[in-house]
Amino acid sequence: MAFIKIILAVKNLSNKANASPSAPKLQDEVSAQWRRLFALLLIISGITHFSFLTTPASVVYDEVHFGKYSTAYCCTGANIFDVHPPHAKLLIAGVAKLGGYAGGFDFKNIGETFHDVPVFAYRFVPAFTGFMLTILIFVLIRQLGGSTAAAFFAAALYTFDNALLVQTRFILLDGILLLGIFAALSAYLAGMRTQHTAKQAGWLLLAGAMAGLAVGSKLTGLTALGLIAVIIVVRITQDYSGENIWKWARSYIWVVTGAVAVYLFGWYLHFQLLDKPGFGDDFYRNTGHFFQDLFNIHQVMFSSNIAITVSHPDTSPWWSWPLMTTPPYYWSGQSAAIYLLGNPIIWWGTTLLTIVIACNVLLSKVTKLSWQAKTPGVNLWVPFAGYLIATLPYALVKRPLFMYHYLPSLLFALLFVVLWLDSAGWIRMDKFTAQRKSYFAVLAVTLACFVFLSSLTYGYAHPAWYPKILSMIFPRVTQ
Repeated sequence: MAFIKIILAVKNLSNKANASPSAPKLQDEVSAQWRRLFALLLIISGITHFSFLTTPASVVYDEVHFGKYSTAYCCTGANIFDVHPPHAKLLIAGVAKLGGYAGGFDFKNIGETFHDVPVFAYRFVPAFTGFMLTILIFVLIRQLGGSTAAAFFAAALYTFDNALLVQTRFILLDGILLLGIFAALSAYLAGMRTQHTAKQAGWLLLAGAMAGLAVGSKLTGLTALGLIAVIIVVRITQDYSGENIWKWARSYIWVVTGAVAVYLFGWYLHFQLLDKPGFGDDFYRNTGHFFQDLFNIHQVMFSSNIAITVSHPDTSPWWSWPLMTTPPYYWSGQSAAIYLLGNPIIWWGTTLLTIVIACNVLLSKVTKLSWQAKTPGVNLWVPFAGYLIATLPYALVKRPLFMYHYLPSLLFALLFVVLWLDSAGWIRMDKFTAQRKSYFAVLAVTLACFVFLSSLTYGYAHPAWYPKILSMIFPRVTQ
C-alpha cells in the first residue's frame, strides 16, 4: 500500500507539472505512451528478477551465512550472532516459512545442493525488493524534478544492471537495504510536499519505518537518516525563521520516531525467537532485560566488525569499486559461474559523468566555464549528497570490503547523472519516439551488455571462449 501511495502521489505531481492547457490532447498522448512503456519495463523487471529464481539449486556465496541465520529465526530458535542487525533476515525467514520451509538444511558449504528447501520462497524477498526498486527509481526521478522520459531512462538502466540483479536474486541482505534507503527518501519527499497534517505525519512515519528497516538490514542503512538530516539542514539554512526551523525539525522527529520503532521491534523479535542454545552463546547471552541485551549485543557487533581482518581474494579498496576491478566470485558449476559483475555502461558511465559534472561545478565557481543546467527545479544536490554520504565513510574503514558495498552509491550516482542529463536538455520532455538517437543508443548498448553478461548473472552454461573474452576486460573473471 505504501508504494501505491507513492506512485499515486507522483502521478498527481506529474499531471500538474506537465499539464498544458494549450495542448491537452498531445499531453494525454505523451502520458499514455510513457505509461505503456513503464508497464512493459515492470514486466521485464519481474521476469528478470523472478525467472529461474531456483537456479542454481545450491547455496550461492553468502547464502551460506544468511540462510543459516534465517533458519534459526523461522525454525530452530537457536541463538545466533551476526555483525548485521536481524531485520532483513527476519523478513527472509518469515516468507521462507510461509513457503513451507521447516528447517533441516544446514547451509554448510557454498555449492551444497538444496534438497527439500523451497528455494523460490527463500529467495523471494530479495527478488521482490529488486523488482520494487524499478518503481522507486522511476518515482524518485519524478519527485526530484526530472521528466517522465528521464524517470523511464533511469529505471531502465537500473533494471538492466547485472550486479544489482545478482544481489537481489539470492538470500542476501542488500536488496532490502537498498529498498529501505530509497523508500525512506521517497516517502520523506512525499511527506514534505503535502499540506495535510495527518497525511504528512503518515508519510514521515513511513519514511522513518523504511529507514529503520534499512539500518536493521545493515548499519550502513544510516545513510537514509543521514541524507534526510542533510535535506533538513539545507532547508533550514534557506530560512532561519523560527517557524521554518520548527517545521523541518518536527519532520525529523516523526522520521526518527518511525525508525526507532521499527528498529527496536526487529530486535524484540530477535530476542523472542532465539530462545535456545546456539553458536551465538559464544558471543553474548541474553539476560532477559531487553535494553541491557540490546546494548550488549551492539557492543559485540561493533567490536566484532572492527576485528574482522581475515583476508579474502574478493576484497577491494573502496575507491576501486566503480571500476569493477575485483568482482566477487559467487558460485561455480559445470561450465558455469556467477560473479557480482555490473553492467559497464552503468558502472563506468555513471562514474565518468559524476566526475565530469563535479569538475564542471567546481570550475564554474572559479572560472566562467560552465555547462549549465537548463531546467529549474531539479534537486541535483540530493542524490549527490546521498552519494557522498554512502561512499566517503568507507575511506575510514579498515576491515575487508567488497564491491557490493558500493551498490547504494551506485544508485545515487545513477539518479544524479540522469537528473543532470535531463536538466541539461539531453533528455527531451516529449514522447519516447521523439528522444535523441543517443538516448536509444545508450539503452540499446546497455541491454546488449546485460544480455552478454547474463551467463554470469544467472549461472547458466557458457561456451569455452566466453571467459577468455571476458578476462580481457575483467582479468579476474576466469571461470
